[in-house]
Amino acid sequence: MSIDARCQEQRSAADRMFMDFKYTRPGSKEQIQALATLSFLIGMWADFLTAEEKRMAQVLVLEAGHS
Repeated sequence: MSIDARCQEQRSAADRMFMDFKYTRPGSKEQIQALATLSFLIGMWADFLTAEEKRMAQVLVLEAGHS
C-alpha cells in the first residue's frame, strides 16, 4: 500500500479525531478516545514505515544485482 493510499484510508479517522478533540470538553471521553486513536495510528505508521524501509532496501539490493 502506498503512503498516499494509507493517508486516504485514515482520513475519516483523522477527521473524526479532530472534531472530537476540538468540539468536546477538555478531558472528555471523546477527547481521551481521540488521543488513544492518535497514539494507535502513530504506531501503525511506525510499523508501515519500517516495513517500507525494508522493502526499499530489498529493491535496491535487487537493482544493484542487475547492474
